Amino acid sequence: MRKLVALLMVLVLAVSWSTVALAGGNSPVQYTFTFTDLGQGGHGGGPLYADGSADGHIAISVMDGQVVAQFDATSWSWVVPGETIDICFDVHQIKGPPLFPPSVCFTDVGIVLPVGGTPVIISNPLADQALVRVTPAN
Repeated sequence: MRKLVALLMVLVLAVSWSTVALAGGNSPVQYTFTFTDLGQGGHGGGPLYADGSADGHIAISVMDGQVVAQFDATSWSWVVPGETIDICFDVHQIKGPPLFPPSVCFTDVGIVLPVGGTPVIISNPLADQALVRVTPAN
């Protein structure tokens, strides 16, 4: 009986590890992104997959905490191949009056993101500035 329980525990552990490993589908991670608001509050990041899909989140607080939203990364694409990208998000407003559209991309507000791993300061349309980094994987 103990052997059966041990075998079941090993199988459950193996299945949970493979589920995590395949969370991004069959596409390998090509880049990662991070976002940090240098003003009131916002941070997040996630993987950008080779097939153009994306994952991860950015949490934003604006208007002294009166509006809180989560931006869920859905896709990314090249603006200038090999140099700059755009990342798109589904927006879920958690608190406050409606302020955000249901989906948005960085280029919708005039921002393109350089690729290379060096953090860059961008103009944040909701605050003063933000620090963004797009880093190649491996």
